[in-house]
Amino acid sequence: METLDLDPAGYTGTYKLIGGRLALDFINTISWPGLDREHDWLSTIANVKRWATAVGLDARQIRSGDLEPIRTTRCVMTGLIRPLTHDKIPAQSAVVAFNAELSAASSRRVLHHSPVEWTWQNQSPREVLLDPIIVNAADIAATHNRSRLGHCPSCDWVFYDETRNGARRWCDMADCGSRAKSRRYYQRTTT
Repeated sequence: METLDLDPAGYTGTYKLIGGRLALDFINTISWPGLDREHDWLSTIANVKRWATAVGLDARQIRSGDLEPIRTTRCVMTGLIRPLTHDKIPAQSAVVAFNAELSAASSRRVLHHSPVEWTWQNQSPREVLLDPIIVNAADIAATHNRSRLGHCPSCDWVFYDETRNGARRWCDMADCGSRAKSRRYYQRTTT
């Protein structure tokens, strides 16, 4: 897993696309959520554009006024998905908030006549970026094999486990997995 070239703005960590699904990588743009060392990788428009390009979305027209709504959508999506990765049911308020986002995105999704395929219409630049992520999150919550949803016990990044035996445990073995193994080794050898 290669590091994505996002400006860390003084933060010492790195960002990688480890989620396995678009919406999960979007949620993971917050490192160490809820902790003192929490870091928001989407703190600048430049980072939003870099991230979008890396995941194959168009954010060329995104402006600074779009930053807060993008982060708000991420928060709403996190409220729906993160509990599922912990084998919990999301709060009803989280589902209601997400449904409002999904309803708006769905109203812009239509079937094109020839060829018959999904397409988007009447989207603002922010919606061009967010609508596919919102639909992907709904698909993850409603139709994917939720037993494959997981979270890293160290950093709490979320992922879709695509291993054959469904035994993925870490966001990235080279990062959190390696630190955990080192900690266990240290504890065994010093006690």
